Amino acid sequence: MKYLVGPGKRNEHTDPHLVAGSPVIMSWFDDAQLNDQSAVMVADEIDLNKRINDVEMDNHVWHCSLSLRADERPVSDREWADMAEKFMDDMGFTGADGKAPCQWVAVHHGTSTAGNDHIHIVASRVRVDGTKWSDWSDFPKAQTAARNLEKQFGFMELGQHSERGLKPAEQLTDRRTGNPIEPARHRMERVVRASAVASESEAEFVRRLRRQELLVSARFADGGRSVVTGYSVAERPPKGMDPVWFGGGKLAKDLTLPALRTAWSDTPEASQEAAEEWWAAKRHQRIVHGQASDMLRGPRTTTVFGRAIDEEAARKLSLDIAKARRVMSSVAPDDHQTWAHVARETSGVLGAWSKATEAEPGPLAQASRALARSAHRSGVTISEPVQAPLRMTGTAAFLMAAATAPSPVAQALIMQQVVRTIRLLRDMQRSNNDLREARVLTDSVRQQLAIVAAPLPEVPEPQLPAPEGMTPRAVRPLTEVQPTIMVPPRVKLHQGHDQEMGR
Repeated sequence: MKYLVGPGKRNEHTDPHLVAGSPVIMSWFDDAQLNDQSAVMVADEIDLNKRINDVEMDNHVWHCSLSLRADERPVSDREWADMAEKFMDDMGFTGADGKAPCQWVAVHHGTSTAGNDHIHIVASRVRVDGTKWSDWSDFPKAQTAARNLEKQFGFMELGQHSERGLKPAEQLTDRRTGNPIEPARHRMERVVRASAVASESEAEFVRRLRRQELLVSARFADGGRSVVTGYSVAERPPKGMDPVWFGGGKLAKDLTLPALRTAWSDTPEASQEAAEEWWAAKRHQRIVHGQASDMLRGPRTTTVFGRAIDEEAARKLSLDIAKARRVMSSVAPDDHQTWAHVARETSGVLGAWSKATEAEPGPLAQASRALARSAHRSGVTISEPVQAPLRMTGTAAFLMAAATAPSPVAQALIMQQVVRTIRLLRDMQRSNNDLREARVLTDSVRQQLAIVAAPLPEVPEPQLPAPEGMTPRAVRPLTEVQPTIMVPPRVKLHQGHDQEMGR
């Protein structure tokens, strides 16, 4: 209690006060600012049941924190109180379950150093009648209670789409290296995902990472140099500083090496080539198989009188994405593996697009992060190979290989298909009653992609040939889910979509 009302490790504790607690404690302290003296008095009251009933037990105090993401909406003390009381009801401290209550308090003292608003809960494990509150399985119970709060109060449901928060050490490193605009981990996540989506093989992925000026280190099995089990990446640090390494799984759950390998062919020749590239990267040696065809496979943008000529290639890639969407439309909403692949591919395309056109992280980078959330859904580990038609390798590679920003027509063609793909992902979220995530995808189109699309010209949608022998699965197609308008301006719809979107 004295720590919670004190200045904190970095003077981050401001205006410490109680927002909720046992009735007797709240009647005395309510919302008054706390100091060391009042903290001792609160602590004595929390321990009262233990002293009166002469209970001997180790770890007689239970402590946890409830924290919100830095980008969540502001929360009042009244809401924190409601959440704390509901949480403690669910955890069995308040007597709501018919058992005797325990003494407890919830302390609010401002945001953490990472910018997360939060409260701390301190509770006695000794009930009023002298019986003990059991901490058996308290962690999963607390997680369930937190998920219930997210649903009830309309917060980001991290139980379904979780991502790692930034640690204070990471933020300090970013400030020291002069990169305060975007955390290094977020930049590397986008580059790694774009490089993975743009690559047709694991060896090509390694080469792309190195060409993006990332340091790459592989983890080899049993001290050998032929079997790679994982990898780490780091940005080149300023002179005199050590690199800060992140494993693929630390960047995002869908960027572990096993998850990435589901998109690449697995042959002895491909594995050998990849192992050679991993070893060369680890030893800081030259790229082994550095043929200039790593899409470099797609045509590098050429110019005539300063104007990019890449519409033909972009039109073909747009058609490829349209074909992929046809396959997506028959995927069951609960096929989370396939949808995670789709989200990762689309996020990678936007990440590559951001790399090609944004000097600093802009709307494309933000949209890429929003889509990436759907690629690492909690409880879903990408382990099944992705269908070839769902891959967007050509589009991502085309964008990453461009010598200059693609022409407006080329960008309009790609934007047209990306928006339609995001709409399918959004409809999938709605079919799963994941309305918060559906709103995140809708907002990313309305707020971020609309900025990119606004100056682009209107282009006709490519004509798809009639499907041959394609039998959709016997599930409710996503097209039955009524969409809301989410198309950026100036990306014109054709072939009946105007009526479908309510224009």
